[in-house]
Amino acid sequence: MYEYTIIDSNESWKERQSYWKHKGISSFAVDFEGEFNLHIYGEHLCLIQVFDGISYYLIDPFALDMEQVLPFLCDPLTEKVMFDSSSDASLIYKVYGVEMKGIYDVALSANLVGFNGNLHALIAFCGIQIAPLRSKKKNQMANWLTRPLKEELIDYALSDVEHLFAIQRTLKDLIGKSGKEQEEARIQKEGTKIRTTFKPGWTKLPGYRRMSSSEKIYLRHFFTVRDDLARQKNLPAYRILDKKILVSLAKDPTQVEQLARHRDPRMQRVLLEALSNARQVAQGELSGARKA
Repeated sequence: MYEYTIIDSNESWKERQSYWKHKGISSFAVDFEGEFNLHIYGEHLCLIQVFDGISYYLIDPFALDMEQVLPFLCDPLTEKVMFDSSSDASLIYKVYGVEMKGIYDVALSANLVGFNGNLHALIAFCGIQIAPLRSKKKNQMANWLTRPLKEELIDYALSDVEHLFAIQRTLKDLIGKSGKEQEEARIQKEGTKIRTTFKPGWTKLPGYRRMSSSEKIYLRHFFTVRDDLARQKNLPAYRILDKKILVSLAKDPTQVEQLARHRDPRMQRVLLEALSNARQVAQGELSGARKA
């Protein structure tokens, strides 16, 4: 069990920033928990875990104005020690449209000394003794949108920042002994940059690359209507229609009536109509392409 402070108001956040400034603290171990189309539609930042080397903090993005917190995340002079920061930084960009700065990613430096594995393995690699690992998969699938969070989830979240400073110290020592400081600085600068453009979701579905041009057109239109329905209903897309069925429909659009099944009869009618319309639009696009 960790002792921690919840930051759930603009006032408490301002007080904590003033404290850190007064104490001269400018380096923090940071991690995020998010929602990624698992319980509701879209991607959402649900929790920020911070360890300042002395105390643990949980910042609740739902309870304060994130415009107050974003400068902390984007300040290049405020070091954020993280593990495998790319997905977290991408989430911040997707949700808030800003790029994180000042990241020191221990996973990047670990690669430089020959390590490539998960955080738990990196902790062991650095010789840090910890209690036996609990099931991570269970907590990774947890609903981080709920409030109040269970203590089990809070322990899980804070365990991801507990050892980041110790890992950083060990890696810097190893890199210093190998004379790779300049290479590390370059890797940290280049490796923590994020992509600001993202591939459309339908291009990530199984077998997309092997599809014919017409199948890709059908898939794009079917995927789009599924996504629109998911957004309207605030449901994860898989609750509207499984991705495997989307791929099957793209390969044989005549199956719409057979495969557009949903346990909710009202949703099934809406889904069938939307997919039928998408099929018609795709057929029109293909017909136009042939005439051209």
